Amino acid sequence: MKKNILITGGCGFIGSNLANDLAQIGCKIYVLDDLSVGSAKNLNKSKNIFLIRKNINRITNLKINKKIDCCIHLAAKAEITIDKSKEKQYFDDNIAGLQNVLKFCSEQKIKNFIFASSASVYGDTKNKNVKENFKLNPLHYYAYTKYIGEKIVQNYSRLNNMSFYILRFFNVYGNKSNAVVAKFIAQFLQKKKITIYGDGEQSRDFVHVTDVIDAIKMLINKNIKSDIFNIGSSKSYKINLLKDLITNSKNYIHLDKRFDDIEISISNINKIKNILGWKPKINFKKGINKIIEEDKNRLIKKKIEKITNQINSIKKFNKKNK
Repeated sequence: MKKNILITGGCGFIGSNLANDLAQIGCKIYVLDDLSVGSAKNLNKSKNIFLIRKNINRITNLKINKKIDCCIHLAAKAEITIDKSKEKQYFDDNIAGLQNVLKFCSEQKIKNFIFASSASVYGDTKNKNVKENFKLNPLHYYAYTKYIGEKIVQNYSRLNNMSFYILRFFNVYGNKSNAVVAKFIAQFLQKKKITIYGDGEQSRDFVHVTDVIDAIKMLINKNIKSDIFNIGSSKSYKINLLKDLITNSKNYIHLDKRFDDIEISISNINKIKNILGWKPKINFKKGINKIIEEDKNRLIKKKIEKITNQINSIKKFNKKNK
């Protein structure tokens, strides 16, 4: 697969992992990111990755000298809040920004569009097996803008003869994430108390970023009709169990439940299994252990770099004062 692909928000968690993976298999990746959240350091040094430091609301005058085969729209304001003062910012980034990206795709005659939505559009379903046709009930600004975004993508794509794939991500975890799995692991490795909101009996559907990337790659490669897909594991783990998988230590604390904490979230992925043949491969416990090892190595590397810098500083000082 050697395609030219535009990824908005490509320096973030999912975006950078996706960009690095696609670049390794020969795709030319154009990463559009203003670095307000993501980091250029997340991208591998590759002749196949081109970073364009630009906000999605300034995409209209962007010039790319290659024909883009697919746009993967990951850029979004993702903080969970019901703070009325932030409403405009959500709509500027997640709605106006999306419309600008779609307009750019239309002008550039990009015929394939993948939109990162979220399981949060379902709200508190109290249902253990949520299908794509389940009634949507967004509970906060982020979820609501994803809900509206889905409608915009569907309407715009049909009017402009563009194929669209809307992916409702459940709890994606993995390298470079800042979500609950990564936070628990970071707190554990730094010997801090693991912070659990509520009683920890909430259940979540966790899917590894590598499996998410595999699903996106299959969509890029296969010529299927426009559709909406859940991207999850169809397995549910309580937050208390997540803590126990990381450590059996009693070094944790319970805080008040957050307003957005629904009791259960679990996907039904039969649709994408049947149409694409995709299903997650990474076992949750193995996925967690992999992150712990990666983070341990990263901490060791930082310590070595710090010691090396100190030694070099001492050498420079001694040389200067001879």
